[in-house]
Amino acid sequence: MNKFEKNTRRKERYHVHLLAALVVSLLTVNLAIQFWPDIQKENKGLVFDAKGQNVIQMEEIEQTRQEKKKPAPPIPAPPIVVPDDVVLDDLEIEITDTSLTLEDPGNDTEVVEGTNTGDATVAARADKSPSPVRISIPEYTREARRKGIRARILVEVLVNERGRVSEARITELYLLNKDKTEREQVSELGYGIEEATLVAARKHQFSPARQNNKRVSSYVTLTFEIGV
Repeated sequence: MNKFEKNTRRKERYHVHLLAALVVSLLTVNLAIQFWPDIQKENKGLVFDAKGQNVIQMEEIEQTRQEKKKPAPPIPAPPIVVPDDVVLDDLEIEITDTSLTLEDPGNDTEVVEGTNTGDATVAARADKSPSPVRISIPEYTREARRKGIRARILVEVLVNERGRVSEARITELYLLNKDKTEREQVSELGYGIEEATLVAARKHQFSPARQNNKRVSSYVTLTFEIGV
């Protein structure tokens, strides 16, 4: 038997073997389906115990909400310091009633209470003394500034019925140290200080004095401090 004949027989047997294997496979599957046990029939009548089963309980978690805090109140603005139009750093004004009751005024018409001086009445002791409504600051002259003069000046003024200064005269002069703890009375200051002080005193305006609810003229004393 040559090689060609062997190959021909193998090809013929191959088809036979393939068909035989297919038949056997189909029979095996058919038998498995026919004789497969019925699970529903076998489990019929069985009682299942659920005690051993794990129970999972799920709870719904509420969503948390964060409350917004109210904003803090705004910080108050710092006070704004507004400078005054009139600076009184170098000036101290003390208004006092310097009129004195004289036991025997004699013929001095300026100190007699209720005496008429021209068209005005000068009250030695008015019910209400004049009160300033406008003040003036003496000029600190260049010469006094160079010398470093510090002084206190008392000026007696006569305030008329219209509240204007009709008379002004210097009554006392003092030299002061730097912290005003010591003073020295002098007869004059010089350097134009007295003249500047009298000019400032005459520029003052007052609410006039009153005697028996009537406007009267009256004397008051102003105190000026220069260079302090």
